[in-house]
Amino acid sequence: MKIAVLGATGGTGIQVVKQALEAKHEVIAIVRNPDNLKKIQNNRLTIVNGDIFSELSLTSHFKEVNAVISCLGFKRNSVVNGYSESIKPIVAAVKNASVPRLVVMTAYYTDISSSESQGLFLRWVLIPMLRPSLIDRRLMEKYLETECSDINYTVVRPPGLTNGTASGKEIKSEIDAYFVKNSPARMPRADVAKFMLDCLPKSELFKKSVAVGL
Repeated sequence: MKIAVLGATGGTGIQVVKQALEAKHEVIAIVRNPDNLKKIQNNRLTIVNGDIFSELSLTSHFKEVNAVISCLGFKRNSVVNGYSESIKPIVAAVKNASVPRLVVMTAYYTDISSSESQGLFLRWVLIPMLRPSLIDRRLMEKYLETECSDINYTVVRPPGLTNGTASGKEIKSEIDAYFVKNSPARMPRADVAKFMLDCLPKSELFKKSVAVGL
């Protein structure tokens, strides 16, 4: 399989790239700074400079690709519409290049009201701090839900992410949920990357949003 990875220099994106290469896939890493991936040497890895806000740029890199995996992340002090604005050229490029599969990472609690049954720290400290980012991620999800009935997309919602090694545990998932009940507040990025790669061929996850946890 030939996979294009967006956000390939981020913590989760690097895990997707490494695991995809280990599984013998071809990978096109679309990045702003190609130097950030120079430590990964593999003849199945192609590193290209691309603009996630440019339909033309992305279309040129999505040609002959079997799947696109987006692990894009935006810092809290950056633009608050990065998710909702980048998904439009991404989707347009997926359609232009006839890519059959799209997997996008968002987060728990993108519907902020879903956090109301949770603990006080989450509701009164963490959610208010992350609110602009969560709202923008939810706008991205809604765009996929309302404008992309012709694309086999999957939205993956993980909890807080850690940089530890893969847990080796079974990854729990709940379709159409904004969090996984009784799951820890954090999970390794390596586990999220594994789930995103594993879900590529699963037709039961086409046009679905799924929360993951341990």
